[in-house]
Amino acid sequence: MSEKASNSGAERMRLEGIKEGHIVEVDRLGRRFHALVTASSPGGLELQPLDRRVNYYSCRSREVVGHWAKRGRSGKARNPRVSSTSQLEMELSQTAES
Repeated sequence: MSEKASNSGAERMRLEGIKEGHIVEVDRLGRRFHALVTASSPGGLELQPLDRRVNYYSCRSREVVGHWAKRGRSGKARNPRVSSTSQLEMELSQTAES
């Protein structure tokens, strides 16, 4: 078995955790680019490249080399922030003399 054939199996990424709105890094024909996933398709993904110069709008699982999931804030962080009484106040009444 050649070195290239043995490495291709190790680099293969599973697409089941990749959803619409996630960012992926794709290596297609030696060109690496980042793209937003727009949909899943049989055997691959539909993409919107982040770089306008890239004309690839789909990829296969073997071409995906990186994956970033978009995470939201936790429920506690969604509450409006309440200022603490111990927070320092900035005094704006002083003016600089010229």
